[in-house]
Amino acid sequence: MPIVVAPIDIQIPGGGVQNGSTTIRQGSAGPRVAYCQNLLNARLTAQPCLWVDGNFGPKTDNRVRQYQALNRLPVDGIVGPQTWAALEAGPPPIKKM
Repeated sequence: MPIVVAPIDIQIPGGGVQNGSTTIRQGSAGPRVAYCQNLLNARLTAQPCLWVDGNFGPKTDNRVRQYQALNRLPVDGIVGPQTWAALEAGPPPIKKM
């Protein structure tokens, strides 16, 4: 049975509450950040992997910018609609350990 993830509310410092496909950036926290960290770990081959803790700190910001540059997206460290679309496109690659 597939797992269905409902839209969630996330507090973004200085930005109020965002719903659903939320924009996240450094200082954001919560399940959407953890989801983003998992996607970045799956999509980037850089080692070591990000610690999936749901906190968007400097290391996550660095990986987001790296991902954006590699995918010809605006490099701003903000995971908005374009970056989410790229991260969520297709199945994640299989990562060999």
